[in-house]
Amino acid sequence: MTGGTGFVGKWLLECLLHADKALGLGLALTVLTREPRRFIQASPHLAKAAPVALLQGDVVDFEFPRGSFSSVIHAALPVAALGTGPDNLEHLSEAGARRVCEFAAACGARRFLQVSSGAVYGQQPGDQRLSESLSWQMGDRSDGVNVYTRAKRRAEAVVGQAWPFEVVIARCFAFIGPYLHASSGVAAAQFIAQATSGRGIVVQGTGEAIRTYQYAGDMARWLLSCLALGAPGRAYNIGGDTQVSIAQLAAEVTRIAGTGIPVEVVGRPTPGLAGHRYVPSLQRATEELGLANAVSLEEGIRRTIAWLSTPCANVSFTA
Repeated sequence: MTGGTGFVGKWLLECLLHADKALGLGLALTVLTREPRRFIQASPHLAKAAPVALLQGDVVDFEFPRGSFSSVIHAALPVAALGTGPDNLEHLSEAGARRVCEFAAACGARRFLQVSSGAVYGQQPGDQRLSESLSWQMGDRSDGVNVYTRAKRRAEAVVGQAWPFEVVIARCFAFIGPYLHASSGVAAAQFIAQATSGRGIVVQGTGEAIRTYQYAGDMARWLLSCLALGAPGRAYNIGGDTQVSIAQLAAEVTRIAGTGIPVEVVGRPTPGLAGHRYVPSLQRATEELGLANAVSLEEGIRRTIAWLSTPCANVSFTA
């Protein structure tokens, strides 16, 4: 697994280790990380778990570990990498995806999960939900898409080439839950951090942007279902199904946290990775994989507030 020390990766590890213990699966998990010591210090229960082996290295040039692996999960390239520069980010995305695919081919992997993003679709047209059937032109910058979108598109293009293993693509949208910190830049995480600390929530933009938020436990379950059950060469959206404006989200967090402090909407333009609407169609995942979200937005907010208030508490895997 690449990206195993980030938000998505930690939740995948939590769920895999939980399943391994509960079902006696006998899993062996290798996690690529640039800074093993930092991961051990931050999440010792994951990094030091018996089934987990840490592999030090960078996604673009890591040394292949010995042995055979049944599956590979590529979840690297966090939003934080945007600070590396636009051209470099696109290069890292393409080079990293190619290196991981080369490893998967060399180790005899049968399945490959590319953890991508709903950002690949670009700006959302009208009021319709983003469907996996939407297409785009690689290398076309005339549509004004941001560098993160171009980087994720490049990675998908690499894994979509001819490889001796089955590839499934998971396009992730917006999430909520433990391990998601305010520093991630996600509005929900920032609002919950503000409310948990007893402060009023400040919405920097107009609050009109529309999102859906999926609880992290559902996200991990959906991703692992894509790895195990997804049709080869198929892409699946991963996300929530309840549409909410940013202002409504702030009001809901305030209500659940019980701060009693009115939400302040500054109303300044706030450019970000997603457009005004960032809403996925979940029809394919529902019909083909039988997936449904078990945790509501309200319950997800409650769980995240509880975790942030007691950082050492265990995370929740089920409804």
